[in-house]
Amino acid sequence: MARFPLVAESEASDLLVVAVYNEIRQELGFGMVPNIFKSMAISPGLLRAHWDKFRATILRGSLPRTIKEMVGVLISRANGSVYACSVHLHGLSVLGVADEVLEMLVADWQNCPLPEREKDILRFGLLAGTDALRLTDADFAILRAHDLSDAEIFEIVATADLFASVNVYTDSADVEVDQLA
Repeated sequence: MARFPLVAESEASDLLVVAVYNEIRQELGFGMVPNIFKSMAISPGLLRAHWDKFRATILRGSLPRTIKEMVGVLISRANGSVYACSVHLHGLSVLGVADEVLEMLVADWQNCPLPEREKDILRFGLLAGTDALRLTDADFAILRAHDLSDAEIFEIVATADLFASVNVYTDSADVEVDQLA
């Protein structure tokens, strides 16, 4: 059972919450506000901060949203975080990622039918999000050999940071997995 109330869109009365909900509904691409954000509405300023961080990290930048969401799925799966893994697998499906890729991402991501460049990004992101002290200069060199810029590598680290944080929050708050169609 969720440890914080979910503030439904129809129940939101704080103007900041209403504004953030409108942005989420329009920009996320799913036409709804996920439970993670509904559970943060009890603190409008922090809701704003978390949405802004999510938007800047996942919806913007040079790297494709799909690869960032895949990094999130791997980190969430490694951390045993059901909420983020479920929601972002659904998100990847909505974004057009093939079922075969989604199944392999969960079952055996290293043999997922993805280009080596993307697998190296996933490996790096997973390590950054679960055991960052094991990252080495060689790990960075692998990404640079794929012509990733420092800004793109930073996006991967920021994505790992975001999902590690999302896992801590959703697991601590016991956020209910959204009813996804």
